[in-house]
Amino acid sequence: MTELQRDKTFEPSGVSGKLKVVLHDVSGTLIRALGTIERRGYDYRDVHCTQRVDGDFDLLVHVEDTGGPSDLDILCKQLERLYNVVSAERVGRRKHAEHWQ
Repeated sequence: MTELQRDKTFEPSGVSGKLKVVLHDVSGTLIRALGTIERRGYDYRDVHCTQRVDGDFDLLVHVEDTGGPSDLDILCKQLERLYNVVSAERVGRRKHAEHWQ
């Protein structure tokens, strides 16, 4: 009898950041965006959604990696492919501090 292979477990890479996603006001768009974030290996820690003057919504999400791709830019591209998502971008990036010797 052949031993079944175990599923690979992913180690969190420690990637975290904030995303700004602009959504059209259509039923189900918010759920699809948050579901995509989870299915891509991220947990959302803080979610804030506000309606814009034009009727669309700004969704600000703080995400943390739980074993998915360690590049949030790839996650943004995946979110932009969703129906009724206008744009997705990483916000609040800090420049790396220079090390003084």
